[in-house]
Amino acid sequence: MAEEEQQDESVDLEAGSKKKLIIIIAAGVMALLLVTGAVLYFMGIFDDEKPSKSSDPAKEESAEKEANDESDEDDSVVSTATYLPLSPAFLVNFKTGNIRVLKVEISLLATDDKVIDAVKLHDPVIRNNILLLLSNQDPEALKTLDGKMGLQAAIKGEINKVLADKQVPSNVKDVFFTELVMQ
Repeated sequence: MAEEEQQDESVDLEAGSKKKLIIIIAAGVMALLLVTGAVLYFMGIFDDEKPSKSSDPAKEESAEKEANDESDEDDSVVSTATYLPLSPAFLVNFKTGNIRVLKVEISLLATDDKVIDAVKLHDPVIRNNILLLLSNQDPEALKTLDGKMGLQAAIKGEINKVLADKQVPSNVKDVFFTELVMQ
């Protein structure tokens, strides 16, 4: 009986060591697959670009030229956006109503550096016109989104009017409120 117990224990030990061996081999295979996948990924095997199946080199060259022409056209259309904050902030007092003070910080968007230079050059005129425009606003209307968007459009129009008077060839594309406080 003692011999049977020893044989059972040795069989259990062999089964346990076989399970461990299988787990170690499986982990090794998984690690090997992972390393292989990483190597293939970094070599660019999984990229979406498909090689040209055309055997005609002339067709390939013309296709490359067309692609280059299209990218050149896209480059001429794409322009850089330049933002210009109008500093310091605009501060306006209202005579009546619950809202007595309006503080607005404004930034401008232009796609032409000439416009930015012109805005900097004519800053006193632009600031004067914006202050007059702000002081004539209804503070109750500015509480609504439509009122704020209308004010943005009016400021943009006023700035572009000044630039047109000064014969600047382009204009401000958009006006943004970076701070708007009403008290």
